[in-house]
Amino acid sequence: MLQFLINAVITVLSFGFVLGLLVFIHELGHYAVGRFFGVAVERFSVGFGKPVLRYKAKSGTEWVVSRIPLGGYVKFLGDAGVASNPDTDELAKIKAEMDSKHGKDVWKSCLHFKPLYQRALVAFAGPMANFILAAVLFAGLAWGFGIYKSTAEIQTVTPGGPAAQAGFVVGDKILTIDGKQARNVNMVIQIITLNSGERLGVEVLRGTQKVDLVVTPERREKKDGIGGRMTGGVIDVRIGGTVVHQTYNLPEAAKYGVDSVGNTLSSTLYYIGRIFRGKENGKALGGPVKILAFSGKIGVMSTQVEGGVGAKALALFANLLSLAAMLSVGLGFANLMPIPVLDGGHLMYYGYEAVMRRPLSARAQEIGFRVGFAVLITLFVVLTFNDIGYVSSLFEKTG
Repeated sequence: MLQFLINAVITVLSFGFVLGLLVFIHELGHYAVGRFFGVAVERFSVGFGKPVLRYKAKSGTEWVVSRIPLGGYVKFLGDAGVASNPDTDELAKIKAEMDSKHGKDVWKSCLHFKPLYQRALVAFAGPMANFILAAVLFAGLAWGFGIYKSTAEIQTVTPGGPAAQAGFVVGDKILTIDGKQARNVNMVIQIITLNSGERLGVEVLRGTQKVDLVVTPERREKKDGIGGRMTGGVIDVRIGGTVVHQTYNLPEAAKYGVDSVGNTLSSTLYYIGRIFRGKENGKALGGPVKILAFSGKIGVMSTQVEGGVGAKALALFANLLSLAAMLSVGLGFANLMPIPVLDGGHLMYYGYEAVMRRPLSARAQEIGFRVGFAVLITLFVVLTFNDIGYVSSLFEKTG
């Protein structure tokens, strides 16, 4: 019972740390760029609902932590209603109200009256902040801890499986897959997992000879790194090899961080493309419940490493930062989707204004908001359903 309570506390704290960091940095991006352009900010909130902590800064911004920790927002001066980009009539009303409520010329510090490019940059700043955070975290981990990589060597081949049929043998060292370098275990597993049903050209080193093979991963259910069940490509081999600890100086770490963000974005786009082509079911996508499960399981596993309290705390910190880096890329990408209630929707409206030389009508924006909200609710339900199945699989003792 005591261990259960300890694990529950670790799970809650890990989840709070990871999600809180992602939300704070995302909203900080909006806030920082808005303030840079002279936009007044009424409230900066991590979480939704009733505030549980609050602080009023000299700038007039109220910084709060709210009760529901599933997001956040920055409320700029003049924000009201569902229109992210008020039309001409609405702008006149907002200006008149601000003159009477706050005094003459205060409207100049309202986001709605800023030039179009400034409004667009404020909207884009949130997702961009997530990408920058991910790059910094990836780079910091590489610089501070180095990266452990296991060479991709075939250790066992299941008779009759896809790899056996393709001609793989024990001892083969994978060099490239479809012309791309894939010399470590993580890269090979990722490519195989994301390409079920696709013919993959693989170059291996067999002794001193390079051999070209073609394998088609089969789609099956399997366990991921923390015990949850997922579906993806398999070729029926066990891959391992020499573990190499690669260290990075600061410039190398910076490049590694940027490359890692690019690779994560590329994999995300590729997976989503496969969903639209009917080759994936989308169950690898997750929401808050899956993040809770992931961060909690990783947090608990980190405290079980060998060593004293310091070693356990360091492992917990590093593993949660690594998780935060990957999730930060996903959060930035998700917010760029062209759904009106998201940053991508705001950018879509600004794009319309740039082309048509006038904002979309308030009525059209309201309809877009309602449709976008319905889409988000639907996605939330679907992702939650996926999450529940994934979390339950963490407690399975078989397989």
